[in-house]
Amino acid sequence: MAKIEICVKAATGAPDVLGDCPFCQRVLLTLEEKKVSYKTHLINLDNKPQWFLEVNPEGKVPLIKFDDENWVSDSDVIVGIIEEKYPEPALVTPPEFASVYVFMLLLRECDFVLIYEFHK
Repeated sequence: MAKIEICVKAATGAPDVLGDCPFCQRVLLTLEEKKVSYKTHLINLDNKPQWFLEVNPEGKVPLIKFDDENWVSDSDVIVGIIEEKYPEPALVTPPEFASVYVFMLLLRECDFVLIYEFHK
């Protein structure tokens, strides 16, 4: 079984509570949705532990480590790695819906159908 460790922001004034970082929450929600087990390190961003700064000199969260690999930062990169390692359930947008242009065309088409049905 994979061993995953993740560093996320602790709440200001409450070091044992998850903080309000949307990037950390995105990664955690991805792990939860895919039912992947992990160990959480809540990081007080006002008083970062020395071990954290040694593995992550920039001091940014989220930060994740898969098995015995290197630590990885940046929520987009992390979510991409999670998606590759744990493809089910798929959480990426299907390519046919990835474009805003395609989305706008679909909305316009739906609008047309609704108007057509309403005026029948």
